[in-house]
Amino acid sequence: MRLKYFTMFAVSTLISHANIVEITEGVPFVTVKSDGQTYKIQRVQEEDTYLTNTFALTSRPSPPFFIEPFSVSEGIETFGELEVLDFISKQKGTFIDARLSNWFKKSAIPSAVNMPFKVFLSDTEARTKALKSLGATQGKDNKWSFTSVKTILLYCNGAWCGQSPTAIEALIELGYPKSKMKYYRGGMQSWQLLGLTTIVPKETK
Repeated sequence: MRLKYFTMFAVSTLISHANIVEITEGVPFVTVKSDGQTYKIQRVQEEDTYLTNTFALTSRPSPPFFIEPFSVSEGIETFGELEVLDFISKQKGTFIDARLSNWFKKSAIPSAVNMPFKVFLSDTEARTKALKSLGATQGKDNKWSFTSVKTILLYCNGAWCGQSPTAIEALIELGYPKSKMKYYRGGMQSWQLLGLTTIVPKETK
């Protein structure tokens, strides 16, 4: 009788700690490591949760907030949430939050590095630093070589946001290989709509 009770207690304990809302069947969470930190990305478990922040808005003034095309450019893959999770959990490259820093400081997807789209629009020290961090090299003639660059995945606020597409277009113009760039169109809005984990990034000095 005691064994039967213990078995029932163990099963009920497992059920009580199981994720009600899974990412996919049998996958309750994904672990992501970045800069010495380990993040557990899962979906919000309360089934009656609703967005109440700015990403609950359905309409924004246009211009500038038009709906972006599904594909930024031919040759650049567009990712959904599962592809993003695979990319960041397996550390397949650099995950870039292309939003302005004021957006990034409020909330971001775990492991993302903030490289605001404006950085790539003009020849500045900030752009040079960003490109070199991605593996680009600059010759004596100031021309950039992208032969050994990292694969990058960029996102911004959502399908209505042009910040990451603008960054991608600027990188294409500079010569960054399309095969090395990916685009998460859903961005922060889709991520939060699915109840996936976000963080408030630590400020770097």
